[in-house]
Amino acid sequence: MAVQGAAMIVAVVLILIGALGFIPGVTSNLDSLSWFGQHSGERLFGVFAVCAALNIVHLVVGAAGFFFARTYAGARAYLLGGGV
Repeated sequence: MAVQGAAMIVAVVLILIGALGFIPGVTSNLDSLSWFGQHSGERLFGVFAVCAALNIVHLVVGAAGFFFARTYAGARAYLLGGGV
């Protein structure tokens, strides 16, 4: 059960990071959000460079975490595949 809980926590964190990347105020210079690249100036919390593709990847990988966390084997594979 601990492995499944850890997978759920990682999934929630990734979805939050992906969603916050699209919210003005949390992400600076959001008006210049580009699809790819880190050189356009968008910064999550004013620190981390983000782009639309990276936000979408965080959302998709987080959603996959909810799917894989249903079983012990799936949660273990998700965490090992993600390097946690």
